[in-house]
Amino acid sequence: MQLYLRNHINVDGQAEVIEQSYPVEVTEKNGFSYLVFTNEEDEKVIMKCSDEELAVTRFSSPKSTMRFHKDKKALASLPTPVGIQHFITETSLFKVEQQSVQIDYVLKNSDPESEEIFAEYQLEMTWG
Repeated sequence: MQLYLRNHINVDGQAEVIEQSYPVEVTEKNGFSYLVFTNEEDEKVIMKCSDEELAVTRFSSPKSTMRFHKDKKALASLPTPVGIQHFITETSLFKVEQQSVQIDYVLKNSDPESEEIFAEYQLEMTWG
């Protein structure tokens, strides 16, 4: 089976589209779809998806995690050159179909006093 990712990213007015494809193992269990693959950096990635949530764990060093919820904000922890950075994901579109997920979200500063948007994303995933 193959996983196709298309991510439209907008950072400070600069837009970029990243398209990727990976062999993927898909398992259905307890109302969740688990997609397991190895990325181009030879890191294991697990995506856990339901009708309400997507959790992405990349087993890098250090590990990175991102969560997306249909109707609420979620946490993201991403390694950067200056250490682990914590962000908030705020999802405006969360659409799950048989073998696809569409998510529009912004990555925000985790400081509750700040409304600063780091980047905007439109992610499309399909597999089959």
